[in-house]
Amino acid sequence: MRYETVTLINFLERLLVRVSFDKDEAAAIAKSLTLSERLGYSSHGIAQISRYIAELRAGNIVSGAPPKTLHETSNSLVVDAQLGVGQVVMPVVLRNVYSKLLTQASVTAAVRNCGHIGRLGEWVEHSAESGYAALLFVNDNGLNRIVAPPGGRCGVTSTNPVAFSIPLADGQIFSADMSTGAIALGKVERARRTGTAVPPDCIQDAAGAPTDNPEALLEIPPGSILPMGGAQGYKGFALSIFVDLLVAGLSGGQTPPAAPGTKGENCVMMVIWNPEFFSGLDHMKAQATKYIELVKACDTKPVRLPGERTNVARRAGGSDIELSQELIDDLALLATQFGAATTIFKG
Repeated sequence: MRYETVTLINFLERLLVRVSFDKDEAAAIAKSLTLSERLGYSSHGIAQISRYIAELRAGNIVSGAPPKTLHETSNSLVVDAQLGVGQVVMPVVLRNVYSKLLTQASVTAAVRNCGHIGRLGEWVEHSAESGYAALLFVNDNGLNRIVAPPGGRCGVTSTNPVAFSIPLADGQIFSADMSTGAIALGKVERARRTGTAVPPDCIQDAAGAPTDNPEALLEIPPGSILPMGGAQGYKGFALSIFVDLLVAGLSGGQTPPAAPGTKGENCVMMVIWNPEFFSGLDHMKAQATKYIELVKACDTKPVRLPGERTNVARRAGGSDIELSQELIDDLALLATQFGAATTIFKG
């Protein structure tokens, strides 16, 4: 079934307000999740609404919590999100960083105790659209130990995603948003919900045997996700450990194992560069154009660059989004449970 984007956003806003999210928070979450869905990132799309509701009810997200600046210089910023909604905290952080970039070549921001910030690509793409280059790291404050080391059987770290972006000519963006695990947890959860298999060499059961069954992560004892690169993913595992050490070390968050009673889903490190203080934005875009032309000409078959699908989807716009019947049923159930009356999922 296909639904108008604005209709879905309005429904999600209404639902989140009924659950007790602040109205502005509800609007920010609804727009963010719907954008991810429209751009084709279903693992971080509308299906995440159940997670946000559960996190609020469990006290892992606090509605109305204002981000608190702990330390600030002309080119750095440390923020305690105080369990605030990630889609509200991140725009506040970006606005602060952008104001500093008017006089600084680069600015580093660190955030701890933040609710889930959603798709990392959303924030680095925003930076690229503003004419900046960006690099973003996230860890789970030492909580979500689901990625095993190469040859190991139990999870010791999280999927610790990394995202980056470069502004290109004509308003386009070079960007990537990737897990340092072999697969993002959201994609495993989506496979479990839809009853589909996980791609090969991504997860293992508790005995360390490869499996494509997403239920393996819920077994007792649980299975684990392999590092980027699979069973021989030494480089991916090194990158994951680096993310934990860097993000926790600079933000004031935690590496695994988290202390008992820890809350707060995300700790964030972001570095943003203003090309105008280096060789200029025009130079960066010109070099990117030349390089992309080389990449595109290297094969007779189409070569798709990182971020290209997002560029195409963003420019195409589109007023409707296709949802699976399973997700439609879940949304209808949530609407009934929380009294968010709707007729859009009927008929």
